[in-house]
Amino acid sequence: MNEMGYFQAAWMYVWGLIKQSFVYKLLRKVYDGISGAWQRGVVTNFFRREHFDPEALGASVVGRVFKLPFELLEKFSRKAGAVIENKIAGSLVVRLANIYLHNLLALNTRFIGGLTLFTALGAAAAGIIAGAGISIPLCVIAVIGALIMLIDLNLTSYLKDSWIMKIFTHLTGIEPDFNKVFNPRYTKKPSRLWLSVILGAAAGLAAYLSPLLPLLIIGGLFGLFTVLRAPLAGVYFTIFLAPLAPTMVMVGLSLLSLFSLIIKGVCDRKFRWRFDGMGFLILGMLAIYLIASIFSFARLNSLSIFLVYMSFMLFYFVVINTVKTRRQLFDALALFVLSGALVCLYGVAQYVFGWDTASAWMDEEMFTDIKMRVYSTLENPNVLGEYILLVIPVCVGLVWERSKKLSKAMYAALAGLMFLTLILTFSRGCWIGFIIVAGVYVTFVCGKLWGLALIALPFVPMVIPESIINRFVSVGDMTDSSTSYRVYIWFGTFGMLKDFWASGIGPGTQAFKSVYPFYSYSGIVAPHSHNMFLQIFVESGIVGISIFLILLFMFFKKMIGGYQCTSKKGSKLGTMIVAVAAGVLGFCVQGMFDNCFYNYRVFLIFWYVLALGMAAVYVARDEQKAVKKA
Repeated sequence: MNEMGYFQAAWMYVWGLIKQSFVYKLLRKVYDGISGAWQRGVVTNFFRREHFDPEALGASVVGRVFKLPFELLEKFSRKAGAVIENKIAGSLVVRLANIYLHNLLALNTRFIGGLTLFTALGAAAAGIIAGAGISIPLCVIAVIGALIMLIDLNLTSYLKDSWIMKIFTHLTGIEPDFNKVFNPRYTKKPSRLWLSVILGAAAGLAAYLSPLLPLLIIGGLFGLFTVLRAPLAGVYFTIFLAPLAPTMVMVGLSLLSLFSLIIKGVCDRKFRWRFDGMGFLILGMLAIYLIASIFSFARLNSLSIFLVYMSFMLFYFVVINTVKTRRQLFDALALFVLSGALVCLYGVAQYVFGWDTASAWMDEEMFTDIKMRVYSTLENPNVLGEYILLVIPVCVGLVWERSKKLSKAMYAALAGLMFLTLILTFSRGCWIGFIIVAGVYVTFVCGKLWGLALIALPFVPMVIPESIINRFVSVGDMTDSSTSYRVYIWFGTFGMLKDFWASGIGPGTQAFKSVYPFYSYSGIVAPHSHNMFLQIFVESGIVGISIFLILLFMFFKKMIGGYQCTSKKGSKLGTMIVAVAAGVLGFCVQGMFDNCFYNYRVFLIFWYVLALGMAAVYVARDEQKAVKKA
């Protein structure tokens, strides 16, 4: 009794009574019948069946063209990889970068103190040059830096065994490998002090242009050297920062990660690029977008947007070629969830404190009881809802995956926070998407909960606020300005497709706004079609939308195959595969009501979520092969 706990023992007794009841047996028969029909169903068999040979894809003319850059990189690596690696390792820039990076990663007090001291002195000198006089706060910072400089310790060595890291690891499940974080020999080089003086002074003098520039230089160099050292760090940074940082920062970070991976692939002669059917279709879609951009109605704007699309879609290859183990996968998913929790926390605070309120997304005549819709860092309530659709099933999956109770409780609390934020977006399309997400997740992970859902369903309207019910049941109501606005835009977009179905008009709002006014209904002005699939169709033509639909089909097919590779139903890896697939499906459902790719950061998040799903499939297959060999 003591080992099991009183609560658990009581629950097992109650559960035993429930299993003997008539209602449970009836629901169980219904569930088994539906489950058996699903297993034997046409749809399931359609996804299970191999419709083409994956090798034939790479053997085709287009496949060979797309695969050629990867083959050239591997060939170049075999011939010159060792020479290039030695030249890079021996260069002065790399040696200085290693000193800077390893001392910061070690949290070496002497280096950090010197950097702080001379940054403050440089900033003070910049202030005097600008005529601002001597700054007292900078003098205080300089004194603090000088005092820290008197001590020579690597704080990271103490941090790895601290209670802070133990709590962090216990709650999040992320276990940093401190043995690989820094090399102690770099923290004993005398040149580190000269480097702290030069970099600190240079960063401080940059304050003449902007007070924030010193911090950006120091932090930017740290990020640059970290990603160049390990492409996986670029993946982690990108996943965490995507909903928080500006779009152009994410463009730079994704390209830097790709560059770092290419350097790694060239230097490591054992490295082999992963190029799969998904990658083939992504490159095909990029090729179509390039052609559409060249012949766009707003060529310069479309080409600039194509470059953003390219940097974000190519990040797929970075993820699948770096995230190769179960631990790396779950760490990436945990960072994805923790970043989403910060976004949702800000969204709830926005609602509670009334920050940045705006009425642009509300029909004030029809929904007088809705005072605001939260949008957090993503600038639009619908965009925030689309992001939550991708992250919340992964968060719930981590609740299932974690074995420690406190960790389960934390992720359960974060899932509740995300659900609350999703409600506060008042995005009806996202609510419908979430219902689909929940249905898929429950079906494949914990099908028995359908019985509980059927019992609870009649009581749901009693606990949901009236404002939410009114908002939900207004779906399809043409008296709602939001609904009528979308329908009229769809009519106009269909008119455009009659004339541009083959070639498309080019990506971007400028191209859309150049053509749409000639087809608009009721004089409605719109920057896009408010439908992800229509938008892709009208931008890239019939070939573009066909590739995208095939890509989605292949993704879900791979997810089903990966799920079947897991050892058993309810396995941790299988649960995460279902979570990622359910999130993408819910996202696509919302895509029927809005152009989910209008926000570039969500565009990036969508592609790296696809990549994480494929990485999970690769891990499942590798583990299955290992079991068979054993």
